[in-house]
Amino acid sequence: MNRDDFHYPDAPYFLSHSVGLQPKTTRAVFDTAFDQGWRAGDHNVWDGWLSTIDNFKANLAGLIGAEANEICPQTNISSALTKLLFSLPREKSRRRIVMTQADFPTAGFVLKMAETFGCTLDFIESGPGLANPANWAAKLDDDVLLVFVTHVFSNLGLKTPVAEITAAARKAGAISVVDVAQSAGIVPIDVASWQADALVGTSIKYLCGGPGAGWMWANPALTTKCAPLDVGWFSHANPFEFDIHNFQYAPDAARFMGGTPNPAPFAMAANGIATIERTGVSAIHQHAQKLISHFADAWRGGEFISHITPGERGAGVIIKPQDTQESVNRLQCTGIGFDQRSGGIRLSFHLYNDENDIDALLNALA
Repeated sequence: MNRDDFHYPDAPYFLSHSVGLQPKTTRAVFDTAFDQGWRAGDHNVWDGWLSTIDNFKANLAGLIGAEANEICPQTNISSALTKLLFSLPREKSRRRIVMTQADFPTAGFVLKMAETFGCTLDFIESGPGLANPANWAAKLDDDVLLVFVTHVFSNLGLKTPVAEITAAARKAGAISVVDVAQSAGIVPIDVASWQADALVGTSIKYLCGGPGAGWMWANPALTTKCAPLDVGWFSHANPFEFDIHNFQYAPDAARFMGGTPNPAPFAMAANGIATIERTGVSAIHQHAQKLISHFADAWRGGEFISHITPGERGAGVIIKPQDTQESVNRLQCTGIGFDQRSGGIRLSFHLYNDENDIDALLNALA
């Protein structure tokens, strides 16, 4: 589709669910946006660095249909979710947090910390039923504080009906938080139609932005009710006031920022998003779905252990060949990029993959 825009390895690469490939323009952009001013001893280097962070927020806002001031850069999803969790308004009658057995473990580790203020975790069973909004609605009642929704599960391949789930959460008066780590950049996201309370995400996967550029989107209606504990001078309404006796939360998502930000990863991440946006997420999604269908229709060497139903899947699959170890050996010999999860071989598809990659994969698995 747009392979020439990326540093592509010699063999087919199916690991975008782990690390998206680097755009060819990233090194030059990083040099201009971060390194150049520092190297030159620019007295105003922080002006450029803060503009770099603003550029990241603006690019991401365009990608998900948000406003830039609703986005707060974070180191990673764990950090974002922790800041959000301990900032939430608490109600004595709401002591339950709903999530699933299929969520990425870091979310479970963070949300379990809610036990320190009296909440308990309530898990929905993993499996294809997670694509049915009724199974989520059945768990949501007036004792739920928060529902954590993974848009696309990394080890299931399943895409949840986020808009229906968040609607059920609103009806129950619960806060909804959506994890888009495995969907941002490959599956369309529209915060206006979802009406979630918050999103947490990363730039390292399908956004092709490298590590260290996590982020949070917070609905303004929720933000003004949140009182983060992990604060710093960039959480302040006026960071340059410099009055140690007067802290006031920023009126927007900046209240989740904390201390001095690191602009370096966001220079790379902003360029990754800009590269993705040149093609457009909808077009990339359609392309990836065609590649999955091509592979699913042609491969007959075993079974799919991930969710493969069109319309209910993300951009990855997990397969279990008849002889998994033999298949792993063949893939490794050809240099094809993959990893292993859930007892099978995990593969994902992005804009730089094409039909020739699928054919090479099929030949290696034959």
